[in-house]
Amino acid sequence: MTHPRRTAVIASLATALATVLLPVGLAAPSYAVEPCLADRSATLLDPGCDDTVPPATTLTGTSTPPNAAGWVATSSMTFTFAGAHTDADTDPVTLQCRLDGPAQAHDWATCTSPRTYSGLADAEAAYSFSVRAVDEHDQPITYSTSPLGLTDDEPGEDLDATPATVTWRQDTTAPVVFAVPDVYDEQTPQRPVLASRSLPLRLNSNERDAGIECRLDGGAVPCSRGNGALSGIASGDHVLVARAVDRAGTPSAWSEPFAFSVPADLTKRRGWKKRKAAGSLDGTVLVSRTQGARLVVRARKVGELRLYAPTAPSYGKVRLRVGRTAWRTVDLGRARAAQREIVVIDQFSGTRKGRVTIEVLSRGRTVKLDAVLARANVRTGD
Repeated sequence: MTHPRRTAVIASLATALATVLLPVGLAAPSYAVEPCLADRSATLLDPGCDDTVPPATTLTGTSTPPNAAGWVATSSMTFTFAGAHTDADTDPVTLQCRLDGPAQAHDWATCTSPRTYSGLADAEAAYSFSVRAVDEHDQPITYSTSPLGLTDDEPGEDLDATPATVTWRQDTTAPVVFAVPDVYDEQTPQRPVLASRSLPLRLNSNERDAGIECRLDGGAVPCSRGNGALSGIASGDHVLVARAVDRAGTPSAWSEPFAFSVPADLTKRRGWKKRKAAGSLDGTVLVSRTQGARLVVRARKVGELRLYAPTAPSYGKVRLRVGRTAWRTVDLGRARAAQREIVVIDQFSGTRKGRVTIEVLSRGRTVKLDAVLARANVRTGD
């Protein structure tokens, strides 16, 4: 006669033995209990558990975010970050950091927020900082599906497989700008006068990728490196400065101010006609054959006066004065020229006050006038 209790024990042992000796790949009882919040390997008495949800990583701040081109102008970078479970897991979360790049590179290492890297070297190669969250309890455990040790851990189950990353390039050295206006004025080389509304200009920098910025009278104007020109410049006195700005946004010092002037076009009055003329300031000149016909240019202080006009042997004479000072005669009957600059009052003749008056002296002879420069003489402070 078989004892009932002995029979039950034998049956239980047989079931356990069959489970242990089950050939690989034949049976597939599920040992993991869902949901599972912590790794636990299977034993004879415990089906085990596999936590497949890793913690998530958040990069909360970067001391100097890279600009749109991916560059920074600092040799020190500080990062703040955090890690947390996305489910009800209560295991502790630790963080690991890694730096790739030209200097101070290292593999994954435990870190805390904030993490600072100082003294980084400028380089063309990129730096890359990464941080990932780790399930501190699960990481040292290799989950297996049976007491035989059939491992079922998947890569990334115990740590964030998508680390938070910041990549940047670094340039902390300010560039140098080279600004060379391509103009020369024998009368006033330090403050030349343009006979047009275009300023030829050569711009460059010691850094090949640096951009160029220009300011005319304090306002930004378009410009670029290489040989070019600033166009559409208004009549009057001007000051130009330029600087280079590198890839990281670091500017050079502004160039030495370049002062120059552009003459004023003449406004038609009674006794004068406007005609098109190539090579003139604005494409036209004023023409008169009437003795006594006048033109008036508004001015307050005049330390230098220049007249711009075409000349030819058949042309007549004009006279000019500032305010009520003495008249000065200019003969336009010279060798033919489409445009000629005539210095009426040079920069060393003191300052005169009042408007500039131009009057035709010749009777029946053609007079053509283009523009006038009437500016204060900065040498004397006027």
